[in-house]
Amino acid sequence: MSALKLTIDGRPVEVAPGATILQAARQLGVPIPTLCHVEGFAPSASCFLCAVKIEGRPNLWPSCAMPAADGMVVVTQSDEVRRARKTALELLVSDHAGDCVGPCSTGCPARLRIPDFLARVAALDQRSAAEIVTDDLALPASLGRVCPRLCEQRCRQCDVTEALSIRNLHRFTADQQRVTLRPYVPSKAPASGRSVGIVGAGPAGLAAAYSLLRKGHAVTLFDAHPQPGGMLRYGIPAFRLPRSVLDAEVRVIRELGAELRLNARLGRDFSLADLQRDFDAVFLAVGAQGSRGLGCPGEELALPAVEFLQQLTDGPAPEIGSKVVVVGGGNTAMDVSRCAVRLGARSVRVLYRRTRREMPCLLEEVEAAEEEGVQVEYLVAPTKLERREDRLELTCVRMELGAPDASGRARPVPVTGSEFTVSASCVIAAIGQSVEFSSDEAPNLAFSKWGIAVDEKTLATNLPGVFAGGDAVTGPDLAVRAVAAGKLAAASIDQYLAGLPVVGAPEAVNVLMGKLDEDELAEVLRDIEDAPRAKMPHLPPEQRRTTFDEVELGFTPDAALRESRRCLGCGCGKAIPCRLRSLATEYGVDPGRFVGQRRHFRRDTSHPEIVFEPGKCILCGVCVEVARQAGEDWGIAFFGRGFDTVVAPPLGRPMAEAFKKSGRRAAELCPTGAITLKGAGCHACRRA
Repeated sequence: MSALKLTIDGRPVEVAPGATILQAARQLGVPIPTLCHVEGFAPSASCFLCAVKIEGRPNLWPSCAMPAADGMVVVTQSDEVRRARKTALELLVSDHAGDCVGPCSTGCPARLRIPDFLARVAALDQRSAAEIVTDDLALPASLGRVCPRLCEQRCRQCDVTEALSIRNLHRFTADQQRVTLRPYVPSKAPASGRSVGIVGAGPAGLAAAYSLLRKGHAVTLFDAHPQPGGMLRYGIPAFRLPRSVLDAEVRVIRELGAELRLNARLGRDFSLADLQRDFDAVFLAVGAQGSRGLGCPGEELALPAVEFLQQLTDGPAPEIGSKVVVVGGGNTAMDVSRCAVRLGARSVRVLYRRTRREMPCLLEEVEAAEEEGVQVEYLVAPTKLERREDRLELTCVRMELGAPDASGRARPVPVTGSEFTVSASCVIAAIGQSVEFSSDEAPNLAFSKWGIAVDEKTLATNLPGVFAGGDAVTGPDLAVRAVAAGKLAAASIDQYLAGLPVVGAPEAVNVLMGKLDEDELAEVLRDIEDAPRAKMPHLPPEQRRTTFDEVELGFTPDAALRESRRCLGCGCGKAIPCRLRSLATEYGVDPGRFVGQRRHFRRDTSHPEIVFEPGKCILCGVCVEVARQAGEDWGIAFFGRGFDTVVAPPLGRPMAEAFKKSGRRAAELCPTGAITLKGAGCHACRRA
């Protein structure tokens, strides 16, 4: 029989009689998405993603099942076709009973692949765990000590007991690879011949340098301080972040090829115009190293907390006397009060204008300070600071909480007639930090009320080739968010240097189940060890008061192993190669468009090679055909009608009986995470 001639997207093609439109398109190299089609299997046309428009015919047609015809004219990429595919995808994910990635990962600003590295720790594969942590994060050991654990707030263990100790586990992993394993050397692309100047060698600047160097670009970092690290070095005391740890992580960035020019300040030693002339791109990562005053008469007599901490780093240590008062309620207030104890102060008081509940610092930092002898007083605010001979007198007023302010916290209101005076040898203002950077140092650069104005998706400024991120954009913020900004800036700068559209680092679509009911939690917990959260060992309080040695001693390998095995493994074992997720991202799917009552989460781990999660099944029928071709005794089949249709082994049989011969092939061909292979990432089987 003669070949059939048809046109697809304006291109002619000839195919043998009996060929489908999909086969004809593939012969031309025209991509048509599909989830349910497997070459060699009878077409099911169930997902409808391969829909195309055929000229002269109404509606859209599934190309996997539609035979090609002589003279046919096919359109695969019209607006109508893309809308239909997007709708089909949104319907498929509308009741998807599974998480693409763990909720903990979505809570991490730097998007550390948390379940992945935890599974490797639990499988005693420290090398792979270290590679994941080091690839995803610049400064992983430093962040493992100072990160405020935003990821842990989303951990599903919180619904049952205490969150997994994620921060301490990635600190353990980073420390292990630095101290006990053969050091992991990050991969590096060939030299691109392009260069980037970075202003600020703090967490944002170092993170950007780390990523850009690995992409093959030359990087020079400028910093006003004599040593790199920014607020990690000059704003966090050594008992929380040892300098040896930070130095080792900066050394990796140096070894990747970074050039550091220290004691170099923008606006004094060089200009933004100089950087634009000398480099192909610029990243402004100036930190928040200015201090806010007490906001009352005599505030100039108080020692700014940032200045106090910087003196401790570069020396000599400030003279503070025996009676120290710290004003503020954040982590910096706790840090300086604990430093004052170590410098020999016999009395250290922290005054905070709200209650303990409203303190912006971590509760564990307050508890640590109190263990070391710091007194914390609440609902107190300063009104005047005066010098009286050899001492300072701080006049304060008692406060009470009123209506919420703009931050959502209760506004402190002075109590009439409650004034009192506190005597001190030194008053330290730990009210907050500010960014010391203005338009005078960068003419023509646009600013917002917080700092440098940028496109939030790319961190591009109004000046071509100039990007900005971290505290310079947001104002004082967390180190982990600064690292995330550096990572995003590097992606945008790499695109800019390559002459590509600058779009930042678009994230894949994430489907999340949300809160689980009791039955679903029981299903998840069935294979998880029932153990309390591992406690971080500390130096004894009496020893801590006299030394700047690190207070938190780190997990032992046994403690890390036990803690990692508390992970519920919420992420999907197929999240990266999953075709459903990939296509949902490509078509800009909104997972919430058709949200209704989703299916219940279930997991069958009875099979030695595979895991079956029926709530992720899209009824493509591929596994049914795999079992049929393999001649399985029980196999798997469709049951029910309409929206109640499911794929399951007959008579409630487990997957171990359904797939005695072909389970691995079913997992390999499954287009979603309904059937996945067990392995290092499988939390249900990792202890086998």
